[in-house]
Amino acid sequence: MFSCGSIIIRCTTIATGLLGLILTPGYASAFQCPAPSFVYEPGNAVFTDPETDVLAEADKMVGEDGVYTLNGNTTIRHQNRVLTAQDAEYNALTGEVRVDGALSFIADGVRLESNNAVIDMDDNLFSTDETIFEFDVNGKRATGSAAHMQRNLEGHFTLDGAIYTSCPPGDRSWFLRAKKLRLYPDEGIGTAENLSVVFKGAPLLWVPRFSFPISPKRKTGFLAPMFARGEKTGFELQIPWYWNIRPDLDATFVPRFTQRRGTQLQTELRYLNRQGNWIIDYEYLNDRALDGRRRAFSQVRHQGSFGSYWTSEINASRVSDQDYFADLGNSLQLASITHLDRRADLRFKRGPLTALVRLQSYQTVDEDIPADERPYQRLPQLTANWETPKDELGVRTSVATELVYFDRNNSVDGFTGSRFDFKPRLSWPVSGDSWFVTPSASYRFSLYSLTNTNNDQRSKQSRSVPTFSLDSGLFFDRATDNQGSVQTLEPRLFYLRVPYVDQSEIELFDSAELDFSISQLFRENRFSGADRIADANQLSVALTSRFLDGTSGRETFRGSIGQILYFDDRRVALVGNATEDDTGSDIVSEVSAALPNQWFARGQMQWDPNNKSTVRGSILLGYRPDDNKILNFAHRTVNTGSSAETEQLDISTVWPIGNSWRIAGRWNYSLDAHQSLESLLGVQYDSCCWAFRIAARRFIADDGDVHDFNVFLQLVLKGLAPLGQDYGELLENAIRDYRDEF
Repeated sequence: MFSCGSIIIRCTTIATGLLGLILTPGYASAFQCPAPSFVYEPGNAVFTDPETDVLAEADKMVGEDGVYTLNGNTTIRHQNRVLTAQDAEYNALTGEVRVDGALSFIADGVRLESNNAVIDMDDNLFSTDETIFEFDVNGKRATGSAAHMQRNLEGHFTLDGAIYTSCPPGDRSWFLRAKKLRLYPDEGIGTAENLSVVFKGAPLLWVPRFSFPISPKRKTGFLAPMFARGEKTGFELQIPWYWNIRPDLDATFVPRFTQRRGTQLQTELRYLNRQGNWIIDYEYLNDRALDGRRRAFSQVRHQGSFGSYWTSEINASRVSDQDYFADLGNSLQLASITHLDRRADLRFKRGPLTALVRLQSYQTVDEDIPADERPYQRLPQLTANWETPKDELGVRTSVATELVYFDRNNSVDGFTGSRFDFKPRLSWPVSGDSWFVTPSASYRFSLYSLTNTNNDQRSKQSRSVPTFSLDSGLFFDRATDNQGSVQTLEPRLFYLRVPYVDQSEIELFDSAELDFSISQLFRENRFSGADRIADANQLSVALTSRFLDGTSGRETFRGSIGQILYFDDRRVALVGNATEDDTGSDIVSEVSAALPNQWFARGQMQWDPNNKSTVRGSILLGYRPDDNKILNFAHRTVNTGSSAETEQLDISTVWPIGNSWRIAGRWNYSLDAHQSLESLLGVQYDSCCWAFRIAARRFIADDGDVHDFNVFLQLVLKGLAPLGQDYGELLENAIRDYRDEF
């Protein structure tokens, strides 16, 4: 037995397994206990080297048979673990420290302030009485208190009489109170008995037993409920339940209780196998507002791969009636759906060869669309494309082929049939530092085999069209300052020659006229699909100028303008032979600019020089001083004389007010219809551990003047799942460039 004054004890395990002591002259400890509200800092990696020294410091130490009693200003350090107390008892044979009284303990991602504890310094195990804790759970901070707390060999925590939160120490804005709380970091879950969720002193929820996630890992159980209000559904409550069936299979069931329409069941099944991901969605409702009418929606989605060269994709859906999305959806996009796609693709890619096998049909949601205006089904569509790199002469060769069978139910004209399309192409791109020239030549052959034709229409039809194009451009630049900034001037000429071939008797399966834009100046066909090949003898003239900042390399300005000059009339049309005899196309332009003080602008215009009017135009003026500040002003006009004609004003913003508040809003107004298409106003309060978000949204739900009104409420308890409707998704869909932080 021995005793000494202020000392440092270094305990090491020697080869014989006995404990050796190295005693050195001591000094007065300068270590101060942390303040009651400590700041969390994640611990370092756990060290498990058994040869690591145990360092102890105290005003007085007495040792006998490997058990040491330390009195006065005691500090014990071992493997990145530090214990401080007034007095302690250390057993060098077991590595346990016993403390009667107050103590502080810092370990790997764990900090404790406790009374009366037994702590195993070797294995980071502990058992404490009244404790204030702070520790890392899968990268997230957890704080709180417990009447008794224990950590076992598996790293599991057991807390009796616990208060648990992800708020900073001392902040009780929200917390979980439980009779017994168990945390399993490896499994990523926590369980509780007699659990209550308390927010601002008010209990929000009480359950006798509850489990909750403490990591992104999947776990069976209830998810956060969602609250909402819709004009056509009234107040509604959704209570999702997640079922983690096995590692490759899970499901979510969401009872949706609505005030006006009854209870809807929403389900989602997800399956992962060697062929990829499968998702099956199904929704069902006996609509109380429609005398119990059965309404449903189903969808299958799949993405996968087979070996190194094959990929697959399936997207197929069905809805019970045309008003389903308008009545039960919550957005203008859903309400305006006219067709649901049903498509299955199998793709192949290896070297220069790509191929596609597709089955595609549609469900026409809007039953007012006439049968002969509905899209054709492709049953099936087979395509193959082969493209080589440049040969020794710089020539590129490509071949595109397609075989497709078109079908359409209840069509007035009744046309169905197959189309074979074959297009070989040669191009010879030649370029230098300040120029390029690319002559190209192609030949397109199409063969149609039709059924249900009229007496005056041939069942076999073919078409052969050669195409020649010459694309060329120059690049000029000049320095604008001494920092390396540059302005470019890039003229471009594109000549296209396609002879006229009468195609008026060929059925329109999938062709339509493309919108005119800068990119359309350099296309070889103004129609989409293969049913129409436009005749052309024309020259596209375009000019682009860019400003590049020499310091950052950033493009601060880009402007383009162009027009097509026609040397012959255009005779190929979608229907009949409506000749176009203008000598020049509309003038199209695009501009984008990075303005001072974090402003930017983008715009495009299609101008008809004959009528001196704007056909299409849009402009966006935006302000982005940082990620939390967004301001958008947009104007769009379409003056094509079609049903798409419109003029709209769109203003949106997300803006902080002080340190904790933020507002969000959008106003989309139709100037020609003199009505608001969508109005949105949201307010968010955000603190370090919770946030409250509320938004009101009014939008056109049908084709007419009927508006829907929704209210979104969401309470975010950081560290737990949000309660309420998805406010972030609402803003991401409504406000350009907004990305939600939760």
